Amino acid sequence: MRYINLDQLELPDGWQASADAAIADAAVADEDRKKRDHSTVWRNLKQPLKKLSHDKCYYCEIVQERSDGAVDHFRPKSKYPWSAFNCSNYRFSCTFCNSVREDKKNGEIGGKGDDFPLFDETARATCCEGEVNESPILLDPCKPDEPGLIDFDETGSPIPTYSEEAHAGRNRRATESIKLYHLDHADLVDKRKALAVLINREITVADRLFPQTESGNAAIDSSFSDHVRKLASYISEGSELSAFARRILTGHRDIVWVESLLRSA
Repeated sequence: MRYINLDQLELPDGWQASADAAIADAAVADEDRKKRDHSTVWRNLKQPLKKLSHDKCYYCEIVQERSDGAVDHFRPKSKYPWSAFNCSNYRFSCTFCNSVREDKKNGEIGGKGDDFPLFDETARATCCEGEVNESPILLDPCKPDEPGLIDFDETGSPIPTYSEEAHAGRNRRATESIKLYHLDHADLVDKRKALAVLINREITVADRLFPQTESGNAAIDSSFSDHVRKLASYISEGSELSAFARRILTGHRDIVWVESLLRSA
């Protein structure tokens, strides 16, 4: 998970008008209204939302090439109907993170579904204005201080950044978000593990070349630059699992050229 700036979301022409019409229609209590489907309101934002994350799920950072993905309502529309047509409530998500399903490899259940736990359930909003009084447990990729609450271990498994002993609230948020977003899905962990192998291999080769880069040998300089360029691509904003890639690279920041790369990329 990495920060997605929703302020950069580009709304299609006429989108807000259609959202306003859906909101007005939802306020009318009649049988005809119940039969009308306004799901096109959020579906029409799928591509702009997807563009913001370079086609990646906001939660797991997997590129959705063979899947259409979905527009997830961060606050579920079943519990927060007044936010069903609010674009600030939309997140582009893959099926694994958005829908409740079983991990076939270990039998564990994950996926957000309609879950939206709060620290204090008595403070759950009953209208739009009441949302400011809530303290959600789920981490929001659209808040810059929240994706960093999740870290990774050497196996590619997601873990809380903060310990339960020192920061119980932050630890709980990370722990429950990992489960509800299914960030510990076996296939996802395997993808991270494979990426870690590639990154460590590039670091090893580049570090062997580094002492020779001051010898004036153009071929060595070029080879070293190619390996560093590949590492830079792994941690770039548009790359799949870039937050995890940066975490692996950060583990080698005692290497002087790695530290320089982290500062510049």
